[in-house]
Amino acid sequence: MSNNFTQIVCSHCGDQCHDNDNVQNNKVFCCKGCKMVYQLLNDNGLEAYYQYEDNPGISQNKRKNNAFDYLDDKQLVAKLISFKEGEIEKVSFQLPQIHCSSCLYLLENISKIDKGILKSRVNFVKKEITITYLSTKTNLRLVVELLARIGYTPKINYDRLDTPINSHSYDKRIIYQLGLAGFAFGNIMLLSFTEYFGYKNASFLLSIGYINIVLATPVLMYSGVDYLKSAWKGILIKNINIDLPIAMGMLTLYFRSLYEIFSKTGEGYLDSFAGFIFFLLIGKWFQSFTYKALDFDRSYKSYFPISATIKNGSEWITKSIDNLKPGDLIRVRNQEIIPVDSILQKGIAQLDYSFVTGEADIISKSKGAQIFAGAKHQGEHIELKTTKKVDHSYLTQLWNDDTFKQRALSQSSKMIAGISKYFTFIVIIIAILTMIFWLTKAPSQAFNTFTSVLIVACPCALALAIPFTYGNILRLLSEQGFYLRNVSTIEDIQDINHIIFDKTGTITDNNKINIFYKGLDLSTAQKTVIKSACTHSSHPLSKAIVTHFKDIPTIDIDRYEEYIGQGFTAQLNDQKLKIGSSTYILDNTIKESGVFIEINGTFIGKFTFKHSLRDNIENIIEGLKKDFKISVLSGDSDNEKNRMIHLFGKETNIHFNQSPQDKLEKIKSLQAKGEKVMMIGDGLNDAGALKQSNVGIVISDESNHFTPACDGILDANKYATLLSLITYIRFAKKIIFGAFSLALVYNCIGLYFAISGQLSPVIAAILMPLSSITVIIYGVLSSLVSYRILTNN
Repeated sequence: MSNNFTQIVCSHCGDQCHDNDNVQNNKVFCCKGCKMVYQLLNDNGLEAYYQYEDNPGISQNKRKNNAFDYLDDKQLVAKLISFKEGEIEKVSFQLPQIHCSSCLYLLENISKIDKGILKSRVNFVKKEITITYLSTKTNLRLVVELLARIGYTPKINYDRLDTPINSHSYDKRIIYQLGLAGFAFGNIMLLSFTEYFGYKNASFLLSIGYINIVLATPVLMYSGVDYLKSAWKGILIKNINIDLPIAMGMLTLYFRSLYEIFSKTGEGYLDSFAGFIFFLLIGKWFQSFTYKALDFDRSYKSYFPISATIKNGSEWITKSIDNLKPGDLIRVRNQEIIPVDSILQKGIAQLDYSFVTGEADIISKSKGAQIFAGAKHQGEHIELKTTKKVDHSYLTQLWNDDTFKQRALSQSSKMIAGISKYFTFIVIIIAILTMIFWLTKAPSQAFNTFTSVLIVACPCALALAIPFTYGNILRLLSEQGFYLRNVSTIEDIQDINHIIFDKTGTITDNNKINIFYKGLDLSTAQKTVIKSACTHSSHPLSKAIVTHFKDIPTIDIDRYEEYIGQGFTAQLNDQKLKIGSSTYILDNTIKESGVFIEINGTFIGKFTFKHSLRDNIENIIEGLKKDFKISVLSGDSDNEKNRMIHLFGKETNIHFNQSPQDKLEKIKSLQAKGEKVMMIGDGLNDAGALKQSNVGIVISDESNHFTPACDGILDANKYATLLSLITYIRFAKKIIFGAFSLALVYNCIGLYFAISGQLSPVIAAILMPLSSITVIIYGVLSSLVSYRILTNN
């Protein structure tokens, strides 16, 4: 009886099938579970899951029957979800099973399976998923069961109930790959000593070549498999990436060695092959290690010098939010962000969750309601009792959310995309021509030179120039109090040709205001009403009035409503107070400077203000005018027109009485003419203009006005350094060009020696990561040195 049989593997997970009972659409499955997952994906239009990888799924035969009854406990679910408002809920999980592009495709399309899921986002590197769903159409248990059913059971343990998911677990796979490659490389070299000393026959007599094959094959299948997969996936989607020449060199060395050993025409190049992968992985590990060491993924404290108003005994003091702890009583004023999950203790919260959900509807909350971090409050101030410490990753995610900024590629990114597009084709053509040349002159050299060209001319150094150099620049800028959203913001600033300033709080200093009152005499009761109402507003002029009446007590008011860019109304018993601009209080045709007061329909008087200019503003303006067009858009009246003309010059476009919508429209009109606009404002009435501009920068005196619409926050105490910081950012482009030049010189020299046959594959493999390391060191050091010189630090 013959024992020969054909092994059948599961079309879903790749396990061996012991029977043919589970078959559908000419696909065989090892169990009913795998077949069910296939049906689920196929029925929901996700059959492309199987096109990215062979057998990409997780075996359902091995999966335990997980019981998720505990997810019916509402108190436990409340600890697991990261956000809940109305029917919208968000949850994040670690999925250790994520391993390939098929996983990414499936998990980011699970909304096609469960219609209650709005969207899912996967962090492939950290193996995390964030899911937003409607609680009226699905629930957390159903979401978790769906993930488990398709083979991605979330990692939920006891620690998860009290702490955020561990998003920084270290992936040890590269260490194992490096260890295997190093072990094989060392042993193959040891076994090849007979060849090195000229005893070639000993290699065949002792079967050393076959032993080397046994050592080298796991290196190809495990240590080098990521490069092969990346190259193959690029070919499948018709996107030739930089891993293709590496994969071609790797396979050329391996199969050429197999041919020579089995045909006994040579000893092969398996020592070079193993060394090639070993040194590649060293370079890969070094890049990963350096990136983490530079701390580019900073905590929320690096982005936001955010503070909260906290009750300390009988006083309200300002406190950094990293010092907030559960049980603290905080006060949130109009237009301020809720910094931490809390319970409403006093007042009516009018919440705008558009930063989190994308929905612009105002949600009203009363005493005892739970409020999540990230909402912007609109209305009279409220008091909250914190329930958690600040969730670092949540605020950072809010800051980096792509919802708030749709950006085009910068000039630098376009250049890199263009280089990457053609580089690989050029390298492959050069390698083929080199091999053809050596086949006609010295056939024994042909495959060596072919492989050396593919290896040495790697564009990895080009790809690393921007993330490492600009990542270090982000870190340096944050030390100077300038917090940029991400690396792309640096590139956007480099493309800017027009800068627009707001006036109040941007050109002038909110903390240096002289205030004057003109009008009817105010009684103590009227001063109390005015001060109490102004405490609810976060506008700098309202704060100035509160400071002006420092000896006047405050009381609770019955109603407060603010109209952005105009003023606010407040109600206390039988007194109705209106405070705001002249057009809001008097008449639309009357445009005078100051803050006007009306009580019970009667105009009482007005406050006028004399602002001091920001430190070093004259030098900043003169310096910026050399490289940029400058404009001023102010919501104030034109009483300071002469002062602004003297500061900026007659050639500068200066516009007063600009509403938030006016500012927005002017920026749009400039962009329609091809201008790249940077808006610098205080973040209060400029949210639309900041979001519309190519780069929006907020000058922050009190950093609890976090604005996701902006791209950068500059600590007002560091305002005097604005010119040097922008100069430094623009200079950084020259650093990138220097890195490109360095990489180009390396590639040209390397290609010369490779084409001329003077470079072996293993030496090329050593030089390739060394070139990447050189570019990294150059980028980090040059960005640091230029920072010290240009910012005088």
